[in-house]
Amino acid sequence: MTTDKNTPLPSPFVLVPETVTMTGCPRSTILKYSKIGQFPKTIRLLGNRIAFVRADVEQWIQERIAAGEAA
Repeated sequence: MTTDKNTPLPSPFVLVPETVTMTGCPRSTILKYSKIGQFPKTIRLLGNRIAFVRADVEQWIQERIAAGEAA
């Protein structure tokens, strides 16, 4: 696989608005479940900016899909 030198790599972090889009869950639910350990933990970036590790969110989504298929 070849990549263009000018094409940026995807960030390892996902900000909350993108997490909302990825999961379809509201911001308040994501933050609540993160706090109680049922969603990946937040990472504090600069200032008040918080994010999630992209791989953790993607794994959480795959686990939900697998749980739905098993039901």
